[in-house]
Amino acid sequence: MSDDPHRPAELTGDERTRLVERQATCPFIGSAVAQGKLPVRNHANDPLASIEDVRRLGNTGGGDLGEVLVLFASGNHAFMLGVSGKLDTPVPSGLFSLELPGSQGSHPGHSGILQGDPLTPGSGRLSQADFARLTSRARDGWIARSDVGRFIAENLVRDPKSKVDEKHIVGLLTGDAAELLGTAGSALKDRVFRSGDEARTTHRDIETRITKLMGEDNLVGSSGEFGLLFAFLDNRPDAQKVGDEPAVSVTDLTAMFVDKRLPDGWETWKKSRSDWVRHTVGLLTSAFQEYRRLKRAN
Repeated sequence: MSDDPHRPAELTGDERTRLVERQATCPFIGSAVAQGKLPVRNHANDPLASIEDVRRLGNTGGGDLGEVLVLFASGNHAFMLGVSGKLDTPVPSGLFSLELPGSQGSHPGHSGILQGDPLTPGSGRLSQADFARLTSRARDGWIARSDVGRFIAENLVRDPKSKVDEKHIVGLLTGDAAELLGTAGSALKDRVFRSGDEARTTHRDIETRITKLMGEDNLVGSSGEFGLLFAFLDNRPDAQKVGDEPAVSVTDLTAMFVDKRLPDGWETWKKSRSDWVRHTVGLLTSAFQEYRRLKRAN
C-alpha cells in the first residue's frame, strides 16, 4: 500500500491496460477506468478507487443508481491484496478494491466473458466465445431481457460449483414458498410495477432482500449484475424493445465489454436504483424459469 492510498495512482499505458483487462472485470467499472472517468488510487499492483467517485459516476445524468454501485463496491470489494496474495486485507475507509476476480462478488456460474477462474485475482481476460453466446441471442441488434435471463441460467447450469437456492428465490419472487411449482415472479412483478408510495416501499424492501441474497445465491447475484447494465442503459434516448420487453443493444455491449468504453452520451440520461430493482426482478424471473427447465431436462 502506498503512504496515501487515496492518492491517484500514476499508471503507464500498459499498467492501465492490464488493470482494465485482468482486474477491473466489470463492463461499467472497466470502461470508466479505461477512459479515465474513474480515478485509480493507491498503485498499479493493488489498485483502489473511491466510493464517492463511483457514486458520482452512477448518479451522472440524474437519478440515484450510484447508490446501488456503492452497495456493490462496499459489499463485494472491501478487501485488497495482502501479503498472502489473497484478497484478505480490509481496504482503507472510503475506498474499494479494483481487483474484482477473487473478490466476494466474483462467483461460480458467472458469464465467462470478462474473467476466468472466479477465485483467482488477476484472472480477467476477454472471451469472445462467451460474448458471442450472449450476443447471438440478439434480434435486429437488440437482446431482450428474458434472453439475458436465459443466458444467466445457462451459465449456472454449465458450472457445477454454482449455488442456487430455489426455495429462497421463490420466496423472494412470490412471498410464498408453497408456490415452488407455480409460475414464479407474477406476484412480485405486480407490486414492483406499480407507482406511488406503496411501490417505493416495495422497491426498498425488495432491494434489501436482493442485496442480502446476492452473495448467497449465484442466480440472484448474476441477475443483480446484469440488472445494473439494464438500469444503466434503460433511459438512453434511442432505447428499443424486443416485443414488449426492455432490451440492450449489441452495440452498447460491444462498447463496454470489448472496446472498454462507455456508450456515447451516457452522461445525459437518468439512471435510477428503482430501475435496477425492476430489471433485476425481471431477470430473476426469466433466469429462474429457464434454470428449472434446464435442470429438469438434465
